[in-house]
Amino acid sequence: MLIESTLYYIVKICGAVIRMLPVEWSLFLGRLLGWLAYLFDVKHKDQVLLNLKIAFSGEKTPQEIRSIAKAVFMNFGQHMIELLRLPRMNEETFKRYVKIEGREHVEEALQEGKGVILLAMHTGSWELANLASSMLGGVYKVMVNPQARFSRLDELLNSYRSCGGSVVLERGAGTRELLKSLKMNEIVAMVVDQGGKSGQRVPFFNREASLSVGAVRIALKSDTPVCFAIIQRERGPYHRLTIHKKLHFIKTGHTQNDIRTNLQQIARIMEGYIRSNPLEYMWFYKIWKYSNDYEAIILNDKRTGHLRQSQTVAHLLESHLKEQSKTCKTKIVDVTYRNMALARVLMLCTFFATSLLRNFRVGLLRLCLTPDSFRDIFSLKPDFIISCGSAAAYVNYLLAKEQYAKNIAVLKPGSLNYRHYDLNILPEHDRKWEKVYDSNVIYTKGAPNLITKNYLQENSEKLLKRFSHLKIGDNYKIGVLLGGDTKDFVLSASKVKLMLHQLVEASEEMNADILFTTSRRTSEKVEGLIYRHLKRFPRCRLLILANRNNVPEAVGGILGLSDIVIVSGDSISMISEAACSGKKTIVFPVQSRFSLRGKDLKHNRFIDLLTEQGYILSSDVKHIKQAVYNLVKNKIQLRILDDNSVIKVGLKRII
Repeated sequence: MLIESTLYYIVKICGAVIRMLPVEWSLFLGRLLGWLAYLFDVKHKDQVLLNLKIAFSGEKTPQEIRSIAKAVFMNFGQHMIELLRLPRMNEETFKRYVKIEGREHVEEALQEGKGVILLAMHTGSWELANLASSMLGGVYKVMVNPQARFSRLDELLNSYRSCGGSVVLERGAGTRELLKSLKMNEIVAMVVDQGGKSGQRVPFFNREASLSVGAVRIALKSDTPVCFAIIQRERGPYHRLTIHKKLHFIKTGHTQNDIRTNLQQIARIMEGYIRSNPLEYMWFYKIWKYSNDYEAIILNDKRTGHLRQSQTVAHLLESHLKEQSKTCKTKIVDVTYRNMALARVLMLCTFFATSLLRNFRVGLLRLCLTPDSFRDIFSLKPDFIISCGSAAAYVNYLLAKEQYAKNIAVLKPGSLNYRHYDLNILPEHDRKWEKVYDSNVIYTKGAPNLITKNYLQENSEKLLKRFSHLKIGDNYKIGVLLGGDTKDFVLSASKVKLMLHQLVEASEEMNADILFTTSRRTSEKVEGLIYRHLKRFPRCRLLILANRNNVPEAVGGILGLSDIVIVSGDSISMISEAACSGKKTIVFPVQSRFSLRGKDLKHNRFIDLLTEQGYILSSDVKHIKQAVYNLVKNKIQLRILDDNSVIKVGLKRII
């Protein structure tokens, strides 16, 4: 009660003072108060920026969006001043400050004898529009939402709204009075842009928003004419109220479909006005709160393994949202630094000054990223941001803060704390110390990957279509996924030669076919060696040299068609894919560039861990034939690696 009484008297006293000032002075005061609110009202400022980014990220720069947000606050300050000045307004004053266009459209609609609904949205000085509309002739009534928390203040504001002769109806109790008014051929004003939970979701700025269905439902049921109306500030205290012709509603008899179709028509009109003048729309409420449309972006550091892991998380995110009857569109954007020095600058600034970066995030990203990369990143308004590896982790953190998005980091996010991310997905091999038991950290046994039964089947079918001869024969099939040199490992020709001898012997003794693919990291020397050994070998039914003929479905197709898989130990992603495929997997370690580091290399930790847990079989190249024999004869049983269920649990926490 004390708070309500205090607010009541503050508004009443402020209103009295403002009405004593010249209109230009009071509007200046409104702009000043709006500017101060922009500086200090962080909660509403963030909501305005979020809405503007959703609406205009693809069209306007971050600077333009912030400029619009500031103007929105200043315009809203003027609108509030005009609300408090309403008691001083009379018909003569209205005619001086508000020009009405389309009055004849209301008169034409009233001739039908079913009343008129003036349909509006929260833009411009809509409170002033209500009083201006009361000058149209006849009885004018406006529907408002009651403020139950501050009923006394609500009564004061309603008295301002009705000072020009209009009648205020409150939603709920006033609905019956509204219908009665329309039957008496009166004018009723309703807003359409705040539907809440009970509203109808329709596309609005390329994302579904909830619009109010009341006006459209009434019009469809009783054929009441509906005219869209909007007020816009022209300059200073001068406004233009535009009333459209009667809207022609589609009426097929399927009420729910008709409501949605006609609301889409109204949403397009609204969007057109807002695009032409976004400064006057009330962006303060959660416009897309009830939307079922989501967007995700993957920050691509141009490392194929990292991209595939991010795509896996995005795929699982889309799948989980689909289960909830929601959609999620994922786009990939490249993270490209101007140079390595600026990449380190971004890392240092993000690590040491995270709490001080609020007003410098956009400028810092513009400085460190190439113009194309910066433009592509800020052309989208994601709800989720996914990155893998430290190179993109810093951009992920800053962008998520700037775009009010939830962020997901795969692998250790550089030097940043895990708490900077809504979800961290960490393979167990990527840690050297004890686990971090935070609610936003989950651990997987392998690298996230796209391997599922459907994925294997689709890629197998593509591979069979591309290489039709693979359909012939029903022999046991040995698949080989060969990687190449990395910063930590060297895939030597001598090791590959030993592996090939073991592979050929195993295939001959077991009457097995070979399906073989290299990667783009495979050296030219090693590819030449493979070509000489296998090109004319009759049991090699498929040989794909990626640097000569890159086949996108090679890995997935071979995993799908093979009974047993041999993988080189240089790629954690490739090993994880094989272990998740459900096929018996043999991994042969490759030579480290840094012999002193030995088993400290995370690749070796990873191979040892999966071998201990029974997901793969680690074997030196000299013993691959025996390893194949042991698996074929079921002397060694392996488990199927499945991290997707773990990742889904983590995703559920942040959705």
